[in-house]
Amino acid sequence: MANINLLPWREESREKQKRDYIGVLALVFLVTSLGIYLFLGFIELVTDDQRQRNDYLSSEIRLLDKQIAEIRKITERKKDIERRTEIILDLQQSSNLPTHVLDELVRIVPAGIYLSSIEKKGSLLWIEGRSESNNNVANMMRKVKTSAYLHDPSMQSIVTQSEELRQLQRFRLRVTIKEVLPSDKTATERGARK
Repeated sequence: MANINLLPWREESREKQKRDYIGVLALVFLVTSLGIYLFLGFIELVTDDQRQRNDYLSSEIRLLDKQIAEIRKITERKKDIERRTEIILDLQQSSNLPTHVLDELVRIVPAGIYLSSIEKKGSLLWIEGRSESNNNVANMMRKVKTSAYLHDPSMQSIVTQSEELRQLQRFRLRVTIKEVLPSDKTATERGARK
């Protein structure tokens, strides 16, 4: 007679396979979870490191921005001081200009010319006077061209008129006052001393 095994070995085998499958599945899940946890931890570590670098760079950028702002303020102050210095130098130079112009007029006016009025309008000097001859006025205009403070003489009018025994020409002359730089001024003063 044949042996019949009535034990449910197939069911046990299926249950064992099922348990093994669930165990392997749980093991894969745990290993995958651990791998994902470690990977996320690594990503967080790298992210924190990058955040620290970014924070350091941001703080350095803020420090450099402050320094740039200070440099801009210093540059503005420097420009303001240079502008003020220029104004002061111009004022000092222009305060002596009338004296130099009058001194120059004494040098360029030849004998035989009598000045009746001198008027300054901006950088123009209007000279009115009388002359014994036209040559005297021409000599004066030539001397103006070689002057350190005056240039560009322009005769506006010359009219002959009689005064008692002498015949004088009445003239009106326009002369431009030069902008004399400090270096030109010292050279002019040296030339005048010689």
